[in-house]
Amino acid sequence: MQKFIFIIIIFLFSIYNVNAKNFNWSDKVKTTDGYTEFYIDKNSIKKIGNYVYYWTLANYLKYDPGDNKEVKSVIVFNRIDCDDMGYQLILMSIYDDYNGKGKILTHFIDPDSEEDKKYDPETSVSYGRHKKICN
Repeated sequence: MQKFIFIIIIFLFSIYNVNAKNFNWSDKVKTTDGYTEFYIDKNSIKKIGNYVYYWTLANYLKYDPGDNKEVKSVIVFNRIDCDDMGYQLILMSIYDDYNGKGKILTHFIDPDSEEDKKYDPETSVSYGRHKKICN
């Protein structure tokens, strides 16, 4: 089953990688502190069993001391486990301009396993977004 899911992920990534200009960012949400704004591509949402896969964009608007101010935005392919609201960042590209434009500073595939899921507080923007996507 894990191989099947991995193949689907690679397939979805290849489709969006080739057609990256076709992302349709919507559903803007900003953190209460104003540091980050998030968007999703609703057309990319795919449900497989209790998992949901989708693309998201984050623009970094403010920085803390020591943050890399060259990083302006990231595009991430996410997986949510709707049973326990845990999530994983599967693919990530980091850009030097807003809205996933400009030079790609780095990109990676996250090798985390199911046991390495992250959990956000119920009061966080991402938890609310994940809950909405799962329902």
